[in-house]
Amino acid sequence: MPEHTEGHPRRSPGDRPRPSRGARADSRVLRTVYTVFLGVLLALFVGLGVATVHPGPEEPAPPPEIAMARESRELAPEEQQQWASYEREWAAWEDRFMRYNRDVAVATLMVSVALLATGPAVERRRAVLGQGILLGGLFTLLHSVVRGLLSQDTLATFGVVTVALVVVLFLGYRRFVDRPSGNGDLPGPRTVVSDNGKHPSRR
Repeated sequence: MPEHTEGHPRRSPGDRPRPSRGARADSRVLRTVYTVFLGVLLALFVGLGVATVHPGPEEPAPPPEIAMARESRELAPEEQQQWASYEREWAAWEDRFMRYNRDVAVATLMVSVALLATGPAVERRRAVLGQGILLGGLFTLLHSVVRGLLSQDTLATFGVVTVALVVVLFLGYRRFVDRPSGNGDLPGPRTVVSDNGKHPSRR
C-alpha cells in the first residue's frame, strides 16, 4: 500500500497549485492595461507613419513687421499689398490642408480596416495581442473620422463615417451577438467535465 505522510496528503502528478484570487485580479488588470497601451501605441504608430510618409503642407508665416504694424497703425499701400499676398497664400494653404486631411482620412481608414481584420485572427492564438490590435484598429478608425471632419469635405467625410459604421457594426455583431462567450474571449467549444472528473467532453 502507498505510504502517506501524516498531515501532508499526496498530490497526483497532474495537480498544480492554483493562483490566488488576488493574483488573478492583478493579472486581469495587467492584461487590460497592456491591451489598452498596445492599442494606443498602434494608433500613434499609424498616425505618425502617415505624417512621415506623406507630410502636410507647410503653413505660411505672416510678415512679422506688418503683423505688428496692423495692431498699432493703419498700413501703408505697399504694406497692404504684402498683407493681401499673405492672405492669398493662407487661403491656398487652407485648401491644400483640407485636401491633405481628406487623404489622411482615407489612408488611416484602410489601415484601420486591415487592423480590425487581423485582430480576430491573432486573438484566436494570443488573446491579449489580438485584443490590443483590435483596440488599435478602433483608435485608428476614430482618427480617420476626425481627419475626415477636419477636411470639411462632406462627401469624403460621409464615406469615411459610413465605412466606419459598417465595420464597427459588423465587428460588434460577430463578437457579441453572433457567437457570444461568457468569459469575454472569442467564442469556441466549451469543455465540460463529467461527474467523475475523468472524462471531459466538448459542447
